[in-house]
Amino acid sequence: MRKLRKGVGTDSEIIARQYASVLLVLTGLFAFRVIAQLVQFVYPVNFLPPYAVWHSGALLYVELVAVQGLILLICVRIVWNVKNRTIIPSRRQGIILFTLGIIYLVSMCIRLIVGLTIAPDHFWFGATVPTVFHLVLASFVMFYGRFHCRGSQSLSPIDRE
Repeated sequence: MRKLRKGVGTDSEIIARQYASVLLVLTGLFAFRVIAQLVQFVYPVNFLPPYAVWHSGALLYVELVAVQGLILLICVRIVWNVKNRTIIPSRRQGIILFTLGIIYLVSMCIRLIVGLTIAPDHFWFGATVPTVFHLVLASFVMFYGRFHCRGSQSLSPIDRE
């Protein structure tokens, strides 16, 4: 990835800083979820919900924590690249990411509503805490897509795709 030219203007710098901040908060929320579940697995504490509340059982915990670690690394890299403006925003990529984020968000909202109403005892639908953090990840995808859409508008014609 190439870095944006310094002469692109302050609009793109402000946009990158704003979106990097939001993406960092969302990454932090997801990191809290990963760490809290790990704490409850290794050394349970009373001020956090029990391990079973954090884990839907869809994956073995070892597999889940590996996937979560990979997701965190990807999120941190994205935040770093947005903050340092080493990502050239692409409207096309933004539309794709935003659309996927909306689909993800809507499906997790449906999961949450079903779990809170008609299937609270189902292992997957009834897993409220994991579903809430899927909403966090869906928001990350949507905001990253929005960054691409908004950021591409402030590029000079030379930097646009």
